[in-house]
This record gives sequence, C-alpha cells and structure tokens, in this order.
Amino acid sequence: MSSPIRKSATRQDWVALARRAFQSNDLRAAKVAYIEALNQDRRNGQLHHELALTLAALAEIDDAAIHFTRALRFKPSHEEAARRLSRLLARFAIGEPARLDPFGLKAALGASGIDTQPVAETALAHLSAAERELERALHEVAAGQADEAARKLLLNRTADVLKSDLLMSALQAGIVMNPWYERLFTALRRVLLLEVAPDRFQDRALYAFALSLLAQVWNNDHVWAETEAETKAIEQIAIDKELLFAGDLEMARRLLVCALYRPLESVLAPDDAAQCNGIRPKPLRDAVQGYLINRDEERRAAREIPRLAPITDEVSQRVARQYETNPYPRWQSLHVSRPGAMKATLTRYFAPERLAFMDGSFDVLIAGAGTGKQALQSALAYGPNARVLATDLSAASLGYAQCAARRYGVTNVEFMVVDILDLARIDRQFDIIECLGVLHHMADPWAGWRMLLSRLKPGGLMYIGLYSATARANIRALREQPDYPGPDCDDQTARNYRAQLLNSPAGTPGADLAISRDFYTLHEFRDLVLHPCEQHVTLDEIARFLDENGLVFRGFTLDPLLLQAFASEFLQSTWPGALSDWKAFEQARPRLFEAMYRFWCERLPAV
Repeated sequence: MSSPIRKSATRQDWVALARRAFQSNDLRAAKVAYIEALNQDRRNGQLHHELALTLAALAEIDDAAIHFTRALRFKPSHEEAARRLSRLLARFAIGEPARLDPFGLKAALGASGIDTQPVAETALAHLSAAERELERALHEVAAGQADEAARKLLLNRTADVLKSDLLMSALQAGIVMNPWYERLFTALRRVLLLEVAPDRFQDRALYAFALSLLAQVWNNDHVWAETEAETKAIEQIAIDKELLFAGDLEMARRLLVCALYRPLESVLAPDDAAQCNGIRPKPLRDAVQGYLINRDEERRAAREIPRLAPITDEVSQRVARQYETNPYPRWQSLHVSRPGAMKATLTRYFAPERLAFMDGSFDVLIAGAGTGKQALQSALAYGPNARVLATDLSAASLGYAQCAARRYGVTNVEFMVVDILDLARIDRQFDIIECLGVLHHMADPWAGWRMLLSRLKPGGLMYIGLYSATARANIRALREQPDYPGPDCDDQTARNYRAQLLNSPAGTPGADLAISRDFYTLHEFRDLVLHPCEQHVTLDEIARFLDENGLVFRGFTLDPLLLQAFASEFLQSTWPGALSDWKAFEQARPRLFEAMYRFWCERLPAV
C-alpha cells in the first residue's frame, strides 16, 4: 500500500487513497483501498465502477465484469460503466457468468451508445448458469429433446424463467448466437404455433415472452428454419385486417404468431401503420407500428440518397441486387466513440506528425458502407473535423444508414450510391479511405483498389479489408459441393440449407460455420455463404500490390493478445511485422483472419 492508514479510516479516506494509488499505477493498493471503501458503502455505484476499472487493468476480467454490473445495479444510468462492460464482454468470455448482477446486465441492455450484442450474449450465459429451469431445458435440448423442453416451459404454465425481464431484454436487444439456445427458442416458437391454445394468450406473461421472441426474429431476419408442420400451419392462418384494426384479439393473436415466421410486410403494408392504432393489446400495437414506421422511413430515405451514375458493371449489378433485397448488416446497436478518439487509435499505426492533418478539416471516404455501422462509428470517432462520404451499391442499405445517422445525431457524414469502379467521376480526393469487406466482392479486387488509390491524396491513409484465401478455404469447399443452393435461392431454401449446416457432423464442409458470428441472421448468412461474387487473396498478393503501388503496410487490427503472440514468436520482426512473418503466423493458425485481413497502410508523401 502506498501509505499507511488508520484502522478508523472513513470511506472518504479509503476512496482518496484508492484514487491516488490508481493514478500512480499502484493497482493492487488501489484494489485493496476500493474494497475497503465498498465495505463501508456497498451500494455506491461509482465506487464499484472505479474498482472495476482497477480490476480490468489488473486483467482480473471476471471480477471486473462483476463490479461493472454492480455499478449499473446501483446506478443504472452510469453510461461509462455500460460502455466499459460492453467492450470488456466483447473481448473476453466470463468464466462464472452466474456471479454477474442480473439487474446490472439489464441496465446495460437498456443503455444508449453501446454495442448491446456482447451484453445480450452474456445475459443468456448468466441465465443458463443461474436459472435451474433454463439449465434443465438446455440439457434436454442437448439430448435431442427440444420440443419436450419447450412444452415444459410453456404448456402447463409460463415458466418463471420465460417471465425474466433479463431474458426478454436480451432477446430484444441482441441476436441469439448459440446453437443450443437457437434450438430451444425455435422449439418454443413451434409450441406457440402448434400446441398452445388460443385462450392461453390471455396470459400476460406468455404474451410478453411471445413479443420478445418476435423482436428476436426481427433482429435475426427470420433466419430460423421451420418444419413442414409449421409451414402448413402458417399457410392456413387467415387474418382479417378490418377485424384486426377494430381491436379483435383473435386476429391480433394470429398476426403475432404469423409474424414469428414471416416478415410483417407479407401481411401489412407500410401505409397500414396509421390504421394499426386500433390493434389490441397495446404492446403488440406498439411493436407493429414501430416496425412499419421504421421500414417506411428506410424506404423513404433510400429514395432520397443521391446516385452518382447508373451501375453498369455486371458483377456490381448482381451484388447490388443482393443488398437491395438483404441490406447488410441490419445492426441493432452502435458503440458511440468520443469525438476525436480515432486519432489516438491511429497513433499505434502512424507517427504523430503523419496525423497532424486531423487537427484541421479533412476528408474521409467509406467505400462500401452498407448499412452504415462502420461509417457512423468512424464519423463519430474522427470527430467534427472530418467530412465523411459513405458510398455503396445499394440504396436500401444506405437508407438504413441514413435513418441510423439521424437516430444517433451524426451530422458529418453524407451518403451516395456509387460503384467503386465509378469513383473517378467524383471530383474529390480524400485524406483517409476505409474499405472493409468490399473489394473481394468485385470481379477484380485489385482494379477496385487501384480506383480507390486514384482518390487518395499523397500521404493519405487507407484501411483495407480482404478475404483470406487461407481462412476462407472452408467456404470455398462449401461452394463446390453438389448441394450448394447458390446465391439466387429463395429465403426458405437459404434457411433450410443453413439448418443443414447447423446440424452437420463435425468435419463435413460447413459444419464449423456455427462459430461464425455472421451465421445467425439471414442477411449475414447470405453474405457469409451465398454471395454472388467472392474472391480470396493471399498475403503474398497483398505485399506485391502494396509494393507496386507505393503503399506501406502499417499493421493489422487484431486482438492485442494475438499481436502479443506474434511479437513473442517473431522477436526479430519489429512492429508492424513483416508480411512474410505474418504469412508464417497465419499458416500455423489457418483461422486467424477468419473475418478477413484488416490492416492500415499509407501512401508516402510526395518528395
């Protein structure tokens, strides 16, 4: 401990000591002092937060997560605690999720300006460890008895775990990315459709759970497969819209059950939103109206997006058609960075003098922005000095992005429908160009990259993402199988094919895809497996392109633990490491760049 303290010390004494110790990087002393302070004031959310920061710095991850959740329990509006918790859970799996505070997790799921997905996943892990009913149900699912487990939770009574505010919040705020949970929830959906009597929907708890399940299938874009019995039952449901809008409860029940399987647009039109005022009960009305209004706003925004020129390239046209039908990704939440935070991040990759331009106005191009998650995060992180242009082939995707920009108050970004091949038509050059996950969907990725270079200022920076030929070998093998349905298959075929992969024996092509985060929504599954154009590159090819085009590699964006592993294995390779060494590193870890190669590079200033 940095200094002695009296046995009679007050909470204020311990807090003062803890903060001094933390500031001087005496983390263990800070930890002891915070614990002593909390012994005298256990309900102090701010102290739990500060202890959590200390524990995170000590790499005591589980305990840090516990105290972040306790901070949120006692101070639900603690935005920084929610932000830190989300970032922590995104990087680390919690060994004992049952010890996390459920009230704190629920508060985090309701926070704005954070990515709620890792919190939602951790909330489900907490429930499966802490709730005996759910634990038992998941054991039955693993034994091949998913329907029996669902019946026990729903038929005789609505199980207490299905009434859990935390469970319902997790279903509403995130996407289920666990095969066992998916099997349980699809079974619960099936029982709701085929076995639960209509009058049971008068049970408010059952109705509330069904609405949370509805939010989940909207989040995952109806990715779950269905049996023939379910398909037949859904096809037989008749909904009288006049009765529905007049408040008929049976029609409302039918709409709810149908919407668990089919897009709401198959029953209601966007301009039906106003007529939905009569739908009962109110929670269903609010959900339906909110969905229709949001989709209508997206369509309106899409029509308003300026279009530089008609898309004429055949491959670009095919790709555009996919994303017009399946905007990618339909993200649920956004981590809001502090304005200007990107400059600090980039100091890892570039010398400070190379970033001096960011102190004044500068121009950023996000090429292939999709639905705008990366573009909005970048616009916020670059700060108000940045003028961001976000382009994409798909107006539908950019409409989604435009609505999100309004929702998050992002004002320094504009959107435009542009094919990368047509960027020469833009009379503008950029200080920074970001292009992730786009070039490998072009007929010639290198031609696309060269076009981007034509828009980059001398001395400009680039952030590039390309599919690894090594990491995507499994996808390549899958696309060569005789039962591969192809990119033009309908949604039902895509769902069934995905279910086939989910249930494939280990070692068969595609069986390993369930570990991919893009496996758990329909639009992401199409992008992952059923894309109309997919190219793969090697590190040798990237190195050659960089050398031929006057670009200098400045480093991959990877988890710090992987960067440390590389540094330990290649002691002679100074940061950012030679691409030849990274090639050897990847060969030993073929799934290393599963998401893609993501790296920064720069064009050296003209001499």
